[in-house]
Amino acid sequence: MSTKTVPFSARISVEDAEFISSLEYDGAHTPSDKLRALLAETRRRHQGFADYGQNLAQMQEWLGQIKRQLLVRQQQLSQHSELLVRVLDALPDLLATLQTMASSCGSLNSRELQQTEQQVMIKLCRLNELLMPLALTASADTELVQGMFGLATLIHEHKLAIQGAPQ
Repeated sequence: MSTKTVPFSARISVEDAEFISSLEYDGAHTPSDKLRALLAETRRRHQGFADYGQNLAQMQEWLGQIKRQLLVRQQQLSQHSELLVRVLDALPDLLATLQTMASSCGSLNSRELQQTEQQVMIKLCRLNELLMPLALTASADTELVQGMFGLATLIHEHKLAIQGAPQ
């Protein structure tokens, strides 16, 4: 990318100007700096990185902002949502995997697509491992708890069927 700049002039609404002023980017203080950072962020999003590391960094940055807002609000209310924190911690990995797959989706062969599917399934199982214990707390919704026990029963029955099946 060239570091050469060109003057650019545009008329924007007062709301858009206020929005640009409210943006926070490292090292971006002036409206011009913030507009350049906003354009760079948008460009990165549209490029569809094929590199998992870049995708993970992007998702961590994006969801990190959401998590910060959540934690601030929780502190203000003297409340804590372990479920939301766990989801926000796990999502960057899952979304980065999907974004990486999407960037090369048109050229994936059958084996690569199956590998990606397996990776996503493993990540979803890990997310379930993080969230299931929270569904079994004393404050959990009865219907939700019944659903979790139903899922656990289904998994247990499937494992028994696999173990008892002739090989």
